[in-house]
Amino acid sequence: MHRHRYKFALLLLLHTANGFLRAGTCNTRRVAVAIGAKKGKKGKKKQPKKSGMDWARDFEVMPFDSSVLRPLADAAAGAFEARTGKPLDASLAGAGDLPKALYKAPVCVMVVSDEKIAYANDAACEFAGKKHTELIGSATALPATVADGYDSSYEKKLDGNTMQKAKRWAISKMAVVDGELVTEDQGVGYAFSTWIREEDGALCKPGGVVEAPPIDPVEIQAKIDAQAAVVRDLKEEQGLGNGDPEVKAAVAELLRLKALLEE
Repeated sequence: MHRHRYKFALLLLLHTANGFLRAGTCNTRRVAVAIGAKKGKKGKKKQPKKSGMDWARDFEVMPFDSSVLRPLADAAAGAFEARTGKPLDASLAGAGDLPKALYKAPVCVMVVSDEKIAYANDAACEFAGKKHTELIGSATALPATVADGYDSSYEKKLDGNTMQKAKRWAISKMAVVDGELVTEDQGVGYAFSTWIREEDGALCKPGGVVEAPPIDPVEIQAKIDAQAAVVRDLKEEQGLGNGDPEVKAAVAELLRLKALLEE
């Protein structure tokens, strides 16, 4: 009887000790996790808060949100339609927010006043390779006047690009000065949909569209004749065979040029 009690007491003691060990392990894990979490929080660096001045400096007002440029965009689009009887672009017809639609239209639009770019939309910024904050307000060689108030085929090279068949028109508004109704000039509008990239002669359009320059048959034929002379020199003067890598490359270029002429 005593032996059974002794065994039972021993088993109870072992079970209790095992429970304490497990609890200790769990507590240790919890402490480790808690410490890790605290370290994680300390490891994160807080981003410095911007001051009101920093926020204002980084904030850019879009032209269609500007209290100065919105009326000018309206005036430019209205003057063009009044002059031609059609909108600057089909996307502007019935636009609920005309200044915003004009800024995003797939046609380059600028307004020049007092030898500066007074307004430019997104496509015009693409043409100039500048942001609107850089282009608007910058000096320009574009004339701020137009004979007879309208010109339908103007070309001008700016920033390495040449605008093609640009339309120009006078922009004005009615105002009351000293009690009299007068017309005030606001500048000259410019609108065009294509330009020639000077570096390679490629034809460009708003939206990143780039087309290869047109082929001049006379120029291509001259290149064919010159390449044919190269092939003859390799074979006749240098004595290289048709299987020679240099001859193969020269012949391949000759065939490529001939294919261009046949297109």
